[in-house]
Amino acid sequence: MNPFFHKEFTKNWLKFFATGKKPVYYKSVGPLGFIKSWAPRLYYNIGRNITNGLTYNLYKGQSDIRKKVFLVYDVIPYVAELSKEQPKNIGVKKIKQYKGYLTRFTEYKDFNDFLSGHYSSSTRMKLRKNERKLKTNFNIEYETLFGDVSKQRYENLMDYVFELIESRFKNLRLDNDILHKKEYYRKLFYDMILGKKAIIHMICHDKQPIAVSLSFLSESSLLYAINTFDTRYRRYNLGHISILNMVKWCFENNMDILDYSKGTYDYKLRWANETYCFENHIIYDKNSMLCKFIASLLFNYFSLKQYLRDKKFNETYVKFKFFWNSKRKNAEMGSAIKIEDIDEERLVEELYEKISHEQLSNLDIAGKVYDMLYSKPQSMDSVQILKHKNGLEYVVIANGIRKRIILDPKSL
Repeated sequence: MNPFFHKEFTKNWLKFFATGKKPVYYKSVGPLGFIKSWAPRLYYNIGRNITNGLTYNLYKGQSDIRKKVFLVYDVIPYVAELSKEQPKNIGVKKIKQYKGYLTRFTEYKDFNDFLSGHYSSSTRMKLRKNERKLKTNFNIEYETLFGDVSKQRYENLMDYVFELIESRFKNLRLDNDILHKKEYYRKLFYDMILGKKAIIHMICHDKQPIAVSLSFLSESSLLYAINTFDTRYRRYNLGHISILNMVKWCFENNMDILDYSKGTYDYKLRWANETYCFENHIIYDKNSMLCKFIASLLFNYFSLKQYLRDKKFNETYVKFKFFWNSKRKNAEMGSAIKIEDIDEERLVEELYEKISHEQLSNLDIAGKVYDMLYSKPQSMDSVQILKHKNGLEYVVIANGIRKRIILDPKSL
């Protein structure tokens, strides 16, 4: 069953985006539920354009589509259940929208077979090298949340997820729609996880998540929804390590597909072995002139939107939204930090105090230290961090590492 037909998804979407409206169902178009639009005779699907893909079927011999138009967003054609023989009284206009990416596993016998078949030996070596460095340098655990999870732990995790997303997109100077709907996603994923229709995969350093992926589940597919990571670990390619372990999970749990959903990003190009296009479908009564007219208007509207998207107008719009929000700041810490080698043999101990790794994890310089360990892999336990009494200087001492980190006073 598609997870976006699940009662918890329907309940939460209606609560946040269709307050006071009742869903309606029609025998002609199933199993979709619809909401009446403000426009005459027009209905749109529950979930609108914030699902990860829908399917539906058209049924012959039904008359409840008479004088109606149904707009279905984000139909995924690779599992579409459209009837081979379309009912004569029903018209369907299809408009291609965002490109989607997926990895299909059915041709591979196991995880290792997939990895060797999909990637060259040099790429496999690089993936394993980054994973090995991550495990060598830090106390790493992989964890999933699925089914029963305490509410408090979940709430704390989601607070952290939204902090990571906000920090990452601030550095990218882009707006992010998830942050505008975060209370919806917070409530939705908790209910869906309890109902075993969603799952969270995590990479943790000393029990603290540093990469988090939230996905929906169908019987045979894992649908990638939200992913984020701590940018201080960026050199370790956490995004690819996260997918590597999600692929392992898919094989262990007999999943046929890992679907990365909308949008073109480097990691999707590298992991996907199939592409497709989401489609908006306009279903209408062919015997009604008004319905045919409404369907044509909608078709032209979405065709124009796709044309502008192809011309990259949407990317300009996202950047504009970021700059329009005056509450956001564009300062970046990277330019306020200087790193140099330590020349002196001994440091004046009275000028420094040792700080713990836990204290380091709360400082902006942590990412610089983690970068040093990437170049000189070793356990974090072997690293000493000293803080100068002036508060502007830190010293990092480890095997093969003697570095001074100097902060710009203006950054404090």
